[in-house]
Amino acid sequence: MNKTTQGGAISLYLVAILMMLLTLAALAFFYFMRYGHLPMQDVWQRWSKSGAVISNELKGAGGLSVDGAAFGKVATVDSGIRRCTIKGKVIFSDVECTDSNPSTREVKLYDSKGGEPPKAPAAVKDAPDPDLKLQMIDKLVK
Repeated sequence: MNKTTQGGAISLYLVAILMMLLTLAALAFFYFMRYGHLPMQDVWQRWSKSGAVISNELKGAGGLSVDGAAFGKVATVDSGIRRCTIKGKVIFSDVECTDSNPSTREVKLYDSKGGEPPKAPAAVKDAPDPDLKLQMIDKLVK
């Protein structure tokens, strides 16, 4: 019996290593999409000064400011928000809903105060005297 080996094809070990690397890259991508940074940036920041520089550069590359000044005013209960229709979609925004859009209107906001705890149960009236109960039972029996 001749035993032949598969020639010219990718070995099973190479496919396993390739799938592990692909899985590692996918997990790193999902972690980055959720938290906005990779865990190795934290390790680099702890171990070296260059890690801090890299981390600061990556944070600055996003163009977002932490203080929120780039986002404009915040909608509050007092100020309300604007509602308009753009390309057939209803949008609630102070930035995109301008005065030039004829469908723009002001929407008043209400503070719901979230879930409130249940109110205390009503006070139970005192039970009638046992003599009164007996009198009522006697009255019913007669």
